[in-house]
Amino acid sequence: MSEAPDEEHLAAYLAEFEFIREGLRQDQRERQVFLGFALTAGGVVLGLLVRPGSTPSAGQALFLIGIVGAITVVAEVLTIRATMGVASAGLYLRDFIEPKVPELKFQKRNREFLEHMDHRVSASWGLAIAYGTLTAGLPLAWFTIHLSSARSPLQTVVVLLVAAVSLLMTVMIWHTSKFGWKRAEQAWSKVKSDEEAAS
Repeated sequence: MSEAPDEEHLAAYLAEFEFIREGLRQDQRERQVFLGFALTAGGVVLGLLVRPGSTPSAGQALFLIGIVGAITVVAEVLTIRATMGVASAGLYLRDFIEPKVPELKFQKRNREFLEHMDHRVSASWGLAIAYGTLTAGLPLAWFTIHLSSARSPLQTVVVLLVAAVSLLMTVMIWHTSKFGWKRAEQAWSKVKSDEEAAS
């Protein structure tokens, strides 16, 4: 445990803490916005396929399902980036700021809490479930809606490929929630050891 900093250093640490914390909050908000956008767009576009009296052609259905798939994959990629930002900011606070200000302990305690909970309460875990459900809707919509023309094998392969890419991104979100912080921790640990070696 380090010695309490003087007032000037304390003010600087707290200002940096607040700056990093706000960036962390922004990344957390962005993850929710990305998911909300994907769910809304998916609901609207897939709603066009199942509205009463609608019998789209297989080509129209493929186009609309492709749009939903593309939106979902982009949202998943952005969610992974934001998740790494959350992990990185939290680790920076834990390793560089909290040791300098003994009263700050949340990031250290939060990491220990998540370890005890096996990461089941991580927001990223919940995001992976939501994206997984949205991904499952892609082939489900393709195979269950009534179409005015036959589905070709090539169209079916395209839908399944889009769903597979989205599922891969979903797995990466889950993996990032479970293990991504370890990559960020290794990177920050290297930065810290490089700084210590240079001083």
